[in-house]
Amino acid sequence: MIYGILIALQMIISVLLVVTILLQSSKGGGLAGIAGGSMTSTVFGGRSAANFLSKATTILAAVFMINCLLMAVISTKRTTTTSVTQQAVQGESPVPSGAPQAPAGDQGTPAPQQP
Repeated sequence: MIYGILIALQMIISVLLVVTILLQSSKGGGLAGIAGGSMTSTVFGGRSAANFLSKATTILAAVFMINCLLMAVISTKRTTTTSVTQQAVQGESPVPSGAPQAPAGDQGTPAPQQP
C-alpha cells in the first residue's frame, strides 16, 4: 500500500521536475520562451522567476532522491528468497496419491527371464 503511494508520488515529482527544468531560461532561450516561459517572467518579475524556478528545481530534486531511497529500502524488505517457480514446485506432491509407484532401480533395462 505505502509502496504504491510512493510510486505515485515519484511520478508526480518527476513530471514537476521536468516542467521546472524546461521552464528555466538557458543561454539560447531554451524552451522557456515557448508556452509560458515569458509569462513566468511577467508574473514573478525578471529575476525572481529564475530564483523561484531554481529553488523549486533544487527542492524537487532533493525530494526525488529521498523518495528513491525510501522505495529502495521498502523494496528490499518486500523481496522473498524463493522464486515463484520454486514455490510452485514445493507446493506440488511428487506422485499423486492414487497412482501406482514404479519400482526403484534401473527402469531402462527389462528384468532377465528365468528358464
